[in-house]
Amino acid sequence: MKLYPCRLLLPFVILLTPVVSMFAEMKTIYLKNGQIIRAEILQQTATNMTIKTAEGKTIQLNKSEINTVSFNEPAKLPQEEKKPVQAEQTPTPQIAEVPKPFVNFHIDQLKRNDLEVYIGLGAGRYSPETQGLPVKTQNKIGLLSGTLPTVIDKPTHSPELSQTYGAIYTWKRWSGGVTGSYLGNRSTYDSHSYASGMMHSTGSFPERQSSLKNEISFLAFTNERFDLRPTIGYQYFWGQSQDTNLSTSYYMGNSLYLYSQGVMKFNETLKGYTIGLKATIRMGERWENRLEYHNLTLAGNQDGSIVSALVPANLSQVAFYRQWQNVSWNANGFHLLYRLVYRITPTISVYAGFQFYEWKYSLNSDQQYLYSSKDGLIGVDLSNPNAYLVQQKLMEAVGKTINSESRSAILEFGMMKRFEFISKN
Repeated sequence: MKLYPCRLLLPFVILLTPVVSMFAEMKTIYLKNGQIIRAEILQQTATNMTIKTAEGKTIQLNKSEINTVSFNEPAKLPQEEKKPVQAEQTPTPQIAEVPKPFVNFHIDQLKRNDLEVYIGLGAGRYSPETQGLPVKTQNKIGLLSGTLPTVIDKPTHSPELSQTYGAIYTWKRWSGGVTGSYLGNRSTYDSHSYASGMMHSTGSFPERQSSLKNEISFLAFTNERFDLRPTIGYQYFWGQSQDTNLSTSYYMGNSLYLYSQGVMKFNETLKGYTIGLKATIRMGERWENRLEYHNLTLAGNQDGSIVSALVPANLSQVAFYRQWQNVSWNANGFHLLYRLVYRITPTISVYAGFQFYEWKYSLNSDQQYLYSSKDGLIGVDLSNPNAYLVQQKLMEAVGKTINSESRSAILEFGMMKRFEFISKN
């Protein structure tokens, strides 16, 4: 009897058929329209799923159409068996297993219509240019007359509680909203002057800064992992430094000659345009990296005053001294932001990150310093106002050659909530 190879392989094919079928992982797919499909999942992405039904058909589904996916057979009520009814027995109800719900974290960036609000708390640090500019200006002018300069020790800034907040509305490719922050620290001031004798000034005081920005952005590029948004805005900054216990000791020779107790107060206001980029990098369904970089073009002014009570060592006569400062300047710098976001649910997230501001000042034409005592203005000859104007112009010209800058930093932890305005069908 002649045997053909195909006939020899036929028994092995018959034996292997049920084994291969065991690897077909069939699942039950529940659609939002009520339809139930028993199928094998061939491939899936963040937005679509390709399946092969029990009848052999290949279908592509949008994940927004899917309610849940289960490994179990479709839940059915147990069939009633025809048995004699016994009054003593109560049938035990059969509870069908509830399939685990499928949570869809995907957001279609081109169809968005939602409002995202956030609030964060953390630690802030504010390093402004307060007393530094007038002292540096006086030092440079003093060099022309051979006067020894005033030395300002590097201040310390102890961080305190900071707050960040914002609300951003997004409609398709466009986004706009308001963001802001409030931060502060406790700073120190310590200076030494050796012009005639030795004068030592010291203080410890709070410093605060608030900011508010209106912004609008456009989604220029998007895919499953990356978004890029150019943005423009208009930002305001308010800063304040106030020392209610500034003390100065003036020594002649080896003994105390004069003592001063005073109040120092500086207020700064800056505002201007910002332009930059926002980027979102997604890592899976729940994690996001959010980065922002903005250029700042600002203008504003600083008003300051120091009011002191001068007490001689012999307590002969208490005098009062006051210094005013008014400075108008421009500032150019940048704002850097980074947040690591974890999505607890499709609409609730938590985040951790930091923000950093830096800008450098350039003095413009408006600058004024005045000194007075109870007897009137110090160093101002009212009979010769031209001399006073020359002095102010000299200080203004010298001030423009001095480099001044401010920095702010925030370490933040917060929560986000997204309110969707589109119906889910």
